[in-house]
Amino acid sequence: MESIGLVTINAKYIHSSLSLRYLRNAARMAGHKDVWIQEFALGQPIWKISAEILKKKPRVLGIGIYIWNRAQSFELIERLKKQAPEIDIVIGGPEVSFDEPLTTEEPAYTLISGEGEKKWVEVLEHIQQKKTPTPETIIRWAKYGEDLPSLEIPYLEEDLPELKNRIVYLETSRGCPYLCSFCLSALDRTVRYFSDDQTEQQIEFLLSGGVDQIKFVDRTFNLKPQRMKELISLLSRFEGASFHFEVVGDILTSDLTDFLTTVPEGMFQFEIGIQTTTETVQSTIQRRQDNEKLFTNLRRLIEIGTVHLHCDLIFGLPGETLPEILDSFEKIAALKPHELQLGFLKFLPGAPVRKEIEEHQYQYQSSPPYEFISHKNLNALETLYLKKFAEVFDLFYNSKRFTFSFEHLAKTHSVVKIIDRLLEHMESNNQIMSPHSLENQYKIFYDTFETRNDPQSFDLLRLDYLYAQRVFRLPEFLKQWDPDLKNEKFKTWSGDRQTPLIPFNHEISFAENHLEMQATSSPVYYAVAHTKKKDGYIKKPRIIKDSA
Repeated sequence: MESIGLVTINAKYIHSSLSLRYLRNAARMAGHKDVWIQEFALGQPIWKISAEILKKKPRVLGIGIYIWNRAQSFELIERLKKQAPEIDIVIGGPEVSFDEPLTTEEPAYTLISGEGEKKWVEVLEHIQQKKTPTPETIIRWAKYGEDLPSLEIPYLEEDLPELKNRIVYLETSRGCPYLCSFCLSALDRTVRYFSDDQTEQQIEFLLSGGVDQIKFVDRTFNLKPQRMKELISLLSRFEGASFHFEVVGDILTSDLTDFLTTVPEGMFQFEIGIQTTTETVQSTIQRRQDNEKLFTNLRRLIEIGTVHLHCDLIFGLPGETLPEILDSFEKIAALKPHELQLGFLKFLPGAPVRKEIEEHQYQYQSSPPYEFISHKNLNALETLYLKKFAEVFDLFYNSKRFTFSFEHLAKTHSVVKIIDRLLEHMESNNQIMSPHSLENQYKIFYDTFETRNDPQSFDLLRLDYLYAQRVFRLPEFLKQWDPDLKNEKFKTWSGDRQTPLIPFNHEISFAENHLEMQATSSPVYYAVAHTKKKDGYIKKPRIIKDSA
């Protein structure tokens, strides 16, 4: 057969496509020679993407379609079919796995649903043999969960140049034993594993080839704790690399958490999908979760401090009221995970939660991302409040720019109250709709909590500014507490002759993630020194007292 192409449009350039490489390898193993892949990114004009594809003169073109690129992908298909109607187009991916197959006399494309490697090869055979598929075959190709392929490693030597400085996705298993109704993985009732030899071979190949960031896409990486422990031991050898795992929090074993005390700090990130702590809602969405064990394990991970902890909550789950949502949020935020992502329920095509639409009187966006708007227990105005709440929380918590100030406030305020005050200040000053410069973010925080009136809060905010990013100056409003010293020229730290020595009104002690400040009668000078090497998921500048 002539040229066979596989393309997709990634959300960002830094992302890479795992599925295209599986499909490329499956086609080559079936004897097809000229099989290539090409990745594009959102924002690139469709006419340019089309032009790049047509330069390679594909006879068959496979297109991976996802929630973020559906509109652009179908725009591309329309353009290609009008420019080069002779190309056979095959589409697949989670966004179209539940679409109805086209049955017109001259369909614009062939649809593959679910795991596609085996079906893709079958489609290619039909095209090569100029064989018209039967209606039954077309339906089978478009049926989710049919013809599961054998699991083979995806990455080859030719991939390495394209993968450097990008996030590389890798799986060691497929499927999920959980039945959470909002997730497509609920449709995969069994978990199938790649062999340990395959997994280790692929990991060592990628890391030795210059890849330094791998995101494992296994839905529950800690289903086999000993296997996870052995893999983390292997990964720990690769200094400078970082790794992301999806982990179920309440089934983490004490043996595994104890082991995590020995791993390099910041090398690993655990994403723990909590979604809600409201037990009645957990039951409605068929989510098995032991909240007591979950909280115990989260506290232990935070206490250990070696693993970056990313937690997820979902707003808009069936039956959950605004007070229950904020209660779930407060319980998790109080634990102080490094990052807490606040997402909104999406009615993904095929997800079991779509069965709840009528009973719970859901309103949701009919096009991607199919996002929740309201239900009978949470009205549209409450949802709008949560949208603004989540945006402010991202800006002032997940950005990690206000860590010390946030922790200080949280001693006397609930996290909900902190975010509400920031939100109220921004709304009253018409700042919600505007983008915010770095200095403006700190000015908003400074004004909201009247930081100028409290010497400790003032020093904490200045320390946050210096700690969160490498900077060589302070904004005017964060200069010395004494107004007469605002124009003072700062000396530089002898370690690099660039980092400024900043006067503080406190002695600062920071160890084991614990900060202490003791007021002093005269200024004490500190430098906040940032390393130039990659820090992984946990950034740890040094706070250095001037000894001069």
